[in-house]
Amino acid sequence: MNKRILLAAVVTSLGSNVAFAQMGGYSGGMTQTQPPAANADRSQQTTTTTKTIMPVGVKGYLDSQIASSKDKKFHVTLNGKDLALTPLKFREEKKLGGGKSSTAVDMKGVDGKIYEIDFVSSGGQVTGASVGKVNGKSPSSQ
Repeated sequence: MNKRILLAAVVTSLGSNVAFAQMGGYSGGMTQTQPPAANADRSQQTTTTTKTIMPVGVKGYLDSQIASSKDKKFHVTLNGKDLALTPLKFREEKKLGGGKSSTAVDMKGVDGKIYEIDFVSSGGQVTGASVGKVNGKSPSSQ
């Protein structure tokens, strides 16, 4: 007898939850007194998700750096001086092993000199850059 009463109570309890769920959600028997404003500011309700795309390869890296620069130049420091450079020629990529590669790019400075910048990449992402040559000579001999 106790099992039948317990079973009836459980079934009734589950049945009432289903009935309330079909009414559009259980709100404790209270009805909504204020409808949502029709002229609500949509900018507060809109969310935007931006996916950051990492540039792939040296060209993608340079394009990204130049686009974010105020003067639209690639900047590197040599002997404590900031150099503003514009890419001229991309050289052939060299494999270094261990998933790394090196690409040299000839770039023209605002001072008229040609700088060879060596970019090191790993997995398609630039991980470092250094000045290889200035007007065809080692930067230390300048």
